[in-house]
Order: sequence, then structure tokens, then C-alpha cells
Amino acid sequence: MQLRNTAALLAGSLLLLTACSPSATPPAEAEKPHGYVEGAAELTEPQLTLATVDAAGELALLDLIEESVEPVGAIDGVTAVSTDGRFVFASGTAGVTVVDTGVWTVDHEDHSHYYRASPAVVGTLEGDGEAVVAGGGTVTAVTFEASGESVLLDSEALGEGEIVEVDRVEADLVVPFGAATLVASGGAVTVLDQSDTGIACADPRGTIATRVGVVIGCDDGAILATMAAETVGFEALPYPEAVAEAERATDFRGRPGRPTVAALAGASGFWLLDTRERTWALLPAESPLLLVAAADDTDGNVVALASDGRILTIDGATGSTRAATGPLLAATVADPALLAGVELTVDANRAYVNAPAEGVVYEIDYADGARVARTFETPNSPMFFAETGRLS
Repeated sequence: MQLRNTAALLAGSLLLLTACSPSATPPAEAEKPHGYVEGAAELTEPQLTLATVDAAGELALLDLIEESVEPVGAIDGVTAVSTDGRFVFASGTAGVTVVDTGVWTVDHEDHSHYYRASPAVVGTLEGDGEAVVAGGGTVTAVTFEASGESVLLDSEALGEGEIVEVDRVEADLVVPFGAATLVASGGAVTVLDQSDTGIACADPRGTIATRVGVVIGCDDGAILATMAAETVGFEALPYPEAVAEAERATDFRGRPGRPTVAALAGASGFWLLDTRERTWALLPAESPLLLVAAADDTDGNVVALASDGRILTIDGATGSTRAATGPLLAATVADPALLAGVELTVDANRAYVNAPAEGVVYEIDYADGARVARTFETPNSPMFFAETGRLS
């Protein structure tokens, strides 16, 4: 899933938000909770927010708790949007614009902390073409796919409203992992500045963080990076059999903080990768799919967008369809330009998908018969969207 500078650019191209966030008196030094962030209010539940961008580049934040919409500003020529769970990175004419949505989760494995602060535009980062962001470490990696250049940003500074560039790396893929940075280049994945330790990975495409570690897709399967005593280890997770190029897993999606993720397998179905068990499963689909994400809940639900515009709840053990909506996105999936901006996210209770042609964002209760729980009408058509406030 990008950005830089600050004041000068904001004055010219962004309409800065003067939003209010819940005021909170910082706790006394001895009373600060684990994970406390200066200036933020800690709350008892995730502060889930949908960031939407319309065709004119207007970015707005939809609060899923209050069901309120807050405009943030305008970004010129948006072509892609990504997120690390807190920040939205919008690729546009001027580069990649970074917006702090002001909501995030701090994961401490056995518990989590939920924060809210004032949203703000951080700045813009120069780069060539669309960018993909990977967070989750001491640095945040912004990779410009057209140039193959990744810019490493100081994550702590980003949280304080500053874009501080740490390094620039030429590679196919760069992924932060705790205090380490994984670099996929030259047919291998290594730790940055530790080229003597690594693992083979040809044609790296696609990455995702799971509860177990970081996954990077390779031509013959994937590699899994894990951390023990601050040392990165690598494992090869080959496909169970030879896989055609069109059926490779390259777009991994899943519920944050869970070990199992899903990816399309071309027209034949979809993959499930269980990083805890180190196993792949190739499942047939009853309908052609466009997007797929693993909920990894007790029922093994997988959520998918079908090629006819329906949202499906699929049995992760058999591939059979458990429930389906009507063709909610029929007009959107019929237009390739609009379909390119569609995002499907899944959390513990709901799935969210934007429907640009229909002008709404749908909230789906996937465990309750794929019921449409809520339909959100945004100020303008949601060409792009990202869910923030949860784990990245």
C-alpha cells in the first residue's frame, strides 16, 4: 500500500481538516497504560473508520461507531489508496499523500489498546507512479512499483506528524518486520544489511503479516519470516504441487491478527494458507471470484466478491457457498476502471466493500447469512476506500 513534505504542499493542494477528537487528560507518568501515545485518547474498543476517496480526490472519514462523515481534503489525481491500519497513503499527481486517520490499534498479543486522536494530513512523498505501503515495524516502507524504489520512513516520526526518510532501497519488495526490514531482490529474501542470511524466492509478489509472521509470495509458493529473540528466521512454504502462473497466490487477504489468509487461484478457485500449520489448500469456487479474504473464525468463513457483483460467504473447508447477497456491485464489476478501485476487508464481525458505481459502501455480516448489515452513503462516489483503526 506512500508520502512526504508538509506545510507547503498542504497549503496548495489539501483542505486541512480542523477536526476534534475525544479530549483526554494524559495520565500521570506512573499511570500511563502500556502502549500509551501522547495526545491520544485510549478507548475500550477499536475505533473503526472507513477512509473514502471520490473521483475528484475528496477524502473523507466515515466513523463506523458514530456513523458520521468527516471531510479531510482534496488530493489531485488519485490512482490508488492503501493503508497500514492507521495511515492512508493515496497515490496521486503530486506523489503519495499521507493522511493520519487518527485511529489505530496497538497489539500486545495477549491484549490490545485502542486509540483515537485528531486526524490530519501529514504530507507528501515524491515518487514515480502508484505506491504500495507496508507497515508494522520501526519503519514504514513505501514502494513505488514503476521504479522499484522503496522509501523507508521512520514510523515513530510518522505518528508524530512528520515524514522522516530513513533510507531508499532498490528492490522488488520491501517489508518491515519489527526492528528488521525484509528485502526481496535478486531471487532471494534477506534482512536489510544482512545479505548473508536469507532464502530463495523467485519473482516475489504479494505480502501480508499474520499472527505467525510475514508472508511473501514466490513463484513456487511463499516464504514465511518469523521472529525469535529478535532474530529473523525464514521458512519455505512450497505449493503442494506445480502451479501455473495464472493460478499463483499473489494478493493475500485476511482478518488482521489471524494465521490463515486467502488468495485467488486464477479462475479455478482460491488458496488458503495456514501459516501456523504451514499448509496450503486449493479450493474450488462455485462462481468465478474477483476478490477473496479469509475471516479465519471458528466457522472457517471466507468472504469473496463474485464476478456478478454478489458478496459470498464460503466454507473454508470445502469451497462451497454458504450464503450470498444479491448482485450488490453489478454495475461496478461491469466497469473495469471502477473495479480497479474496489477493496474488500474483513474483521472479526463484518466485511466491507466499496461500490463506486452504486455510490455506497456495504457492511456485510458474513457469519449471518451474508446479511447486508448497513449501507453507507458517502458524500460522493467511493472510488477507493481503506479501513483503519484495526491491526494492520
